[in-house]
Order: sequence, then structure tokens, then C-alpha cells
Amino acid sequence: MKRAKRKEKSSRGFTMVEMVMYAAALVLVVGTVVALLVWVVRANSQVHVRNELVAGMDHGLALLGNEIREAQSVYTPTTALSQLSLETRNKAPSGETSTYIDFFLCGTRLCVKREFQAPQALTPESIAMQSLEFTLVKTGPAPSVHIVAEAEYAGALHRAQTTVSLRNYE
Repeated sequence: MKRAKRKEKSSRGFTMVEMVMYAAALVLVVGTVVALLVWVVRANSQVHVRNELVAGMDHGLALLGNEIREAQSVYTPTTALSQLSLETRNKAPSGETSTYIDFFLCGTRLCVKREFQAPQALTPESIAMQSLEFTLVKTGPAPSVHIVAEAEYAGALHRAQTTVSLRNYE
């Protein structure tokens, strides 16, 4: 008879304490999963922003580096801390043996201006260049240019620096 009563009690359902414990456990598990998902989405967004910023700056600095490597010389009369002027044979106008090319900030973008042409942006509009500095370095027969650039995109800041040597120096 005692056994029958025990079965009867246990088959009646959950007690209020058990329901509260199950609900609390469910809220804890769901809250943890939601917090983890929010963290993953934010981390993914931050990585995307950083990748866009680095890729945009790298592209502009790579184009700049290629032009420096191919230049004949640094044109010092117009080269300053925030502008680099090069004398180059690349894309010289017809009838000319060389041309001049300038790199500078135009607004918040890294720009290039070839002789007799309008300036062209080398970085995307979404990336705001904060600073750009050129330093001429002479350690041997061929000069080098040290470049320091800082840019911002969607709240992320990135600072890049590189040194590029002229190959075609005469």
C-alpha cells in the first residue's frame, strides 16, 4: 500500500519548486547562448572593419611603393613632410623622357597627381586618412622614402609605416 501511494504522488506532475528551477535553468542557458551570439557578431564586425581598413591602406601604400621603386629620383623642390614628388619615366607624355608625379592627402584620401592630369584617389572614400608623412632617407647611393600613414574607418584606427628604395636611381 505504501508503494502505491508513492507512485501516485510521483505521477501527479512537477512541483512549483521544480518548475521554478527548470525555468531558471532555461533562462540561464538561453541568456548564455544569446550573450555568446552577440559577442560573436560584434567580434566578427570588428574583424571586418579592421580588415577593410588594413586592405584599403595596404592597397594605397602598395601603389605608392611601386611608383617609388620605379622613379628616377625624388624631386626635392616640392617634396615636403606631407607631399612626395617623384621624377619618373613611367607613363611619360609623348615626346617627353620623364614626368613628375606627386603623392599627398586630398581631403581624407591618399591621392596621386601626374603631370598634366587631375588628382586621383588611391584609397577608398570610406577610409579617412588622418595623417601622411614622407621622410627622405639617404644611406647609400640610392635614396629611400620612409612613409608613415594613419587612417580611420568605422571607429577603428590603423597606423602603417614602410620604407621603399628607388631602384632606378641614377
